[in-house]
Amino acid sequence: MDKETELLSRLAANHLHLAQFEPLRATLLSLRTKNPDLALAILQTIVANSGRFDNIVWSPSCPSPSLLAYLSTLELLQFNDPTSIWSFDPDTLRLQAEFVLLVQILIDKVLASLRRDVDLEQIEKEKECVSEGFEEDKPELLDRSEDLKEGSDELGDCIRVLDRFLELGMMSLRPDVVMEGVDGDGAKESKAVPEKVLIEENGMGCLRKVIMDYANAFDALCGNIQRQLKGLEVIDLGMAIMVRREEKVRLDACDEEHKTVLGSIQKSVQLAHLDAIKDCMKDDDIEGVVSRIRFLHLDYGVDEVEY
Repeated sequence: MDKETELLSRLAANHLHLAQFEPLRATLLSLRTKNPDLALAILQTIVANSGRFDNIVWSPSCPSPSLLAYLSTLELLQFNDPTSIWSFDPDTLRLQAEFVLLVQILIDKVLASLRRDVDLEQIEKEKECVSEGFEEDKPELLDRSEDLKEGSDELGDCIRVLDRFLELGMMSLRPDVVMEGVDGDGAKESKAVPEKVLIEENGMGCLRKVIMDYANAFDALCGNIQRQLKGLEVIDLGMAIMVRREEKVRLDACDEEHKTVLGSIQKSVQLAHLDAIKDCMKDDDIEGVVSRIRFLHLDYGVDEVEY
């Protein structure tokens, strides 16, 4: 490695450490002219790790690993053969990085709501004041404390479910685990074995309130999922044969478990909106009904009779 390439590599590492994406991008563009394979490898590493590295000082312009991964994906797609370490096409890579970013945005929103609405430490201090003789001034404080704790538990459950969504997206961005073998004709082949994250559909019920609070964000997430599922449908049922690095790579065309989890997210969002519309109808809230109609999609996993 020549001195200029080494200098650019160190500079890129420094910008990455400080979460300065635009300077990082400019440095990688310069590095691309000197050593395109190295620049490509750096971006692929960032994306494959979902932007998660130790000791990064997150900045206002790049405040999260998910945003770093998404921006790096957009830059990576400008290179030749950007998905050489994955078994899917560039558009699928972009959608999966976008999925991770959208889930991260939802997590950040719920966490902000949790910090804003539930300050249990302060409430405990106020409760101490009550126990010291201020019962007459704040008789409702104990009840409010219990109510907020219950709300905190509900939001905590939402965070845990959303974290599972995030884990699902992060696993999708990891390079394939490949098993070597021989096919029926005796030819050498490699089989990509995707990692799996199991999320039970009935465990998503806790999300209903946040789905209502952040309907637009969940709608964007479901739109991303729909594009991912349509991409999976393009591949033939059974097995797809692809050529990569002069070897045959056999892929499960229908990763049913992964598709089922994605479909369950869409279905849970749709059912939450349908329940909200039913409640509005019971209360003769026509405006509430109309405001929710735009979030209904007939092809998001719910039987048409439910609509």
